[in-house]
Parts: sequence; structure tokens; C-alpha cells
Amino acid sequence: MIDGPPSILLHVNSSVTDAQLTDLLLGIEEEGVPVDVSHHDHLNPLVLAHDAAVTSRLGVGVGISLGYAVITTEKLHEDRPYIARHFAGGGAGDRTVGSNAARLVKRIPLRDYPTGT
Repeated sequence: MIDGPPSILLHVNSSVTDAQLTDLLLGIEEEGVPVDVSHHDHLNPLVLAHDAAVTSRLGVGVGISLGYAVITTEKLHEDRPYIARHFAGGGAGDRTVGSNAARLVKRIPLRDYPTGT
């Protein structure tokens, strides 16, 4: 477990820059849910998301790698995430991914993804 306030954990492959995370993080912030970001060498976004979820006090984790953003919960099997979407490194689709991760925590309806993302 992580000490500190409950938060969504975002495990990101080391090749993803902080600038590429901006829109996703803004989506989480808009929903008012705390997030902690850490960079990892692992390439599989499913593994990153699952590890984040089982470590998060909120039970929700996000993994970013290989052009994918994966949202999952501690209760789901690693190979069966809640959401897997293309990660563009910026834009409305990434912002919606962040928003939906936070909405999953808040147990409110998810937002629709913009067309073409």
C-alpha cells in the first residue's frame, strides 16, 4: 500500500514523457480525484495498470505504454482490464481516459470518447 491520501495510481513506461501525460492528468484533475504518477521499465500496459490497481488504496490503476492507456481495478484479472484505449500523448481522447478513470473511482457514469479516438 502507498502511504498518503487515497489516489489513482498511474504507472507509466519510462519512455512516456510528463508532457505526454498532461491531458490525461487534466481529465483526472477535473473530476477531483488525486493521482500519483510513477515511471517504470515494464512495457506491458496491462501489467502496469494491474500493478497500479492492486497497490492503490482506491483499487483503481492506470497503465500507459506501447501507445495504450489501460484502466483496471484490483478485482479484475490482469488480462481483462476495465478499459483499454489508444493513448495519443495528448488530446481529447486522453483527457477522456483520465476523466473515466476518476469517474470509475467515484462510481458515476463514464464519459463517451470523442469520435475518431
